[in-house]
Amino acid sequence: MREQAELIQVTALTVRRSGQIVLKNSTFTLKLGECWAIVGPTGSGKTTLLQALAGQLAVPPGSVSRHKPVAFVSFREESRQFSYSAHFYQQRYHATMSDADDGGPVATLRQFLGVSDSPEEAALIRRLGLEPLLDFSFLKLSNGQTRKARIGKALLQNPSILLLDNLFVGLDAAFRADLVDWLGELTALGLTLVLVGDSNNLPPFVTHVLALDEGQMVWAGLKEEYAPRSETQGDIPLPTFQTSPKPADFNEAFRLTDVTIRYGENIILDSINWHVGAGERWALLGQNGAGKSVLLSLLYGDHPQAYATNVCVFDHRRGRSRGQSIWDVKRRIGFVSPELHLYFPQHLTARQVVLTGLTDTLTVPARVPVEAEADLVQMLHYFGLSHTVNRVFGGLSSGEQRLVLLVRALIKQPPVLILDEPFQALDARSVRLAQRLLDNLPARTILFVTHDRNELPDSINRTFLLEKPSRKPDPADILVN
Repeated sequence: MREQAELIQVTALTVRRSGQIVLKNSTFTLKLGECWAIVGPTGSGKTTLLQALAGQLAVPPGSVSRHKPVAFVSFREESRQFSYSAHFYQQRYHATMSDADDGGPVATLRQFLGVSDSPEEAALIRRLGLEPLLDFSFLKLSNGQTRKARIGKALLQNPSILLLDNLFVGLDAAFRADLVDWLGELTALGLTLVLVGDSNNLPPFVTHVLALDEGQMVWAGLKEEYAPRSETQGDIPLPTFQTSPKPADFNEAFRLTDVTIRYGENIILDSINWHVGAGERWALLGQNGAGKSVLLSLLYGDHPQAYATNVCVFDHRRGRSRGQSIWDVKRRIGFVSPELHLYFPQHLTARQVVLTGLTDTLTVPARVPVEAEADLVQMLHYFGLSHTVNRVFGGLSSGEQRLVLLVRALIKQPPVLILDEPFQALDARSVRLAQRLLDNLPARTILFVTHDRNELPDSINRTFLLEKPSRKPDPADILVN
């Protein structure tokens, strides 16, 4: 009976990446009826352990034994239907919502999910809120919609064990609450869960906690017996930038006047009016699928319809101002988004990733100013990432990658920051460090997207609420707490 109850057995598991040990001598057993949360600081090995459980990593023989089918929901997925390496993220705005019908390589959501006409599958798709999107190109889905699609694809496999990396990443408050209830129902029906989560915000269905620190297990046991470690920020000095901040040579950063964006018959943005003055700091809020990322792409210059709408950037109307190129826009903006994270080249080192921020492209500059090198070293040290400088980006944890991309956005000291869910996959300490750094940047215009009020830096003092064209949202559906 004991052997039948064991679903996964991990024995003395050690994992190396890029020559570095990222998981050391881990041993534990997952049994039927248990739901484990893997917790720990950014870069502690949480996702690596989950990937090992899913069979996505080469591990020493006998170190991981699985006795039941496993489904894995990750931050980044490569499949035959869709490959991030085959598409630059700007392409997501340069086609119809269903470009797979034109013979393109990108699957529709229906194809990605592989859904049939069964009532059970239809009910699952409806609960995820994905039914109206089934014939949309997967490439065009928002960050939150993509996350829901991955969860749906995993549940459609009817697995015995479901592995979830960063459970709530990209999801608005309403769906987070529904997902917790739903997973609770599924666990009561026999589904076994392992998730990467926040030790201070564990769902009620979690029964056990496994804590990691610097690749080592420091706790494994019942949730009610686990006491989260107190994390002290200490007196970490703020970086003293050597690069001089670029001045705000504009009065208005952005102005949108009656802006509407359509894909065929689908209205994505409906009559949007918004003015952002120089030095203002805004929270941009909205439910999954409200069009936040599309709106930001208009401002940043990645959306072709920016030239056919009344969008003014840095005091100039897009498409009607001679002498203002897309690169004139980008050189004033530091940018982070989930899409940029997904599509970023995996083979570059952390240092090279940061330095691409000087070119506003995905390429490293031929010559790097001494001041920029000094700022890079300081910021990586501030976030505790000095050890990553020469490590390959693809070998870093998702949280470490996100911090490296934040440093990339800051490296040229731009007057404007567009930060689309910049704190995804970060632990509480990393979030506090990033908030402190942003709050102490003088004279910056900041647009900040989040679904968690706790992530907002104190200096964000204005709010723009973006509504889906079909309904007005309840603010409680958008923000946690």
